[in-house]
Amino acid sequence: MILRLMALAFWAVSFLLSLLALLYLVGFVLNRYTFSSIDSGLQIPTREAIVVNLILLALFGLQHSGMARRWFKRFVPWPIERSVYLLATSFILLALFIKWEPMPKSVWFLRTAWPFQFLHSLAGALVIWATVAQGALHFFGFQQVWAYVRGRTYSRQAFVATGPYRYTRHPQMIGTLTFFWATPDMTEGHLLFAAVMTVYVLMAVRWEERDYRLLPIQ
Repeated sequence: MILRLMALAFWAVSFLLSLLALLYLVGFVLNRYTFSSIDSGLQIPTREAIVVNLILLALFGLQHSGMARRWFKRFVPWPIERSVYLLATSFILLALFIKWEPMPKSVWFLRTAWPFQFLHSLAGALVIWATVAQGALHFFGFQQVWAYVRGRTYSRQAFVATGPYRYTRHPQMIGTLTFFWATPDMTEGHLLFAAVMTVYVLMAVRWEERDYRLLPIQ
């Protein structure tokens, strides 16, 4: 029973940290509400900043996709597999928040901000809707660990194209990229972040599609 309670406590910590990391990411991209942001901080030479930022984004991509693959999951106990994934993502994002080098030179600037604020709201709503539609409790790892606490086996239900998935295969990614690109003040650093994340998402889509093919779709 102690191991089961420890697994539940581990899930609670990973869930809290991942939620805080996601909320901080919002402020980081918006340049508001957080201690650091994508355009704040001391500026170093552009070439050095590009190298540092590309390394940080590469680390995020390797962790985010590598730990989602079946070969990696074999090394993690199934009740906390998702919790470990979320915790690792939180630490990678923390490193990005701390070590990101600003590149504040403007690429474009528009005085009218409300259309972009509207797009941010739509993008956020789409991500939340998609997360709920695919099973938020599974997404955050609670169902897995709760089944373990109750002494039951857990198997993910077949993927069902409900909610925004009825209209597009990847609503979470669409919402996330819309949020990254929709800004009236696009700096070089923000452009680098959005562009690299877009390339990563387009690559990750192929792996996600392959995983979906392994699940029966209703």
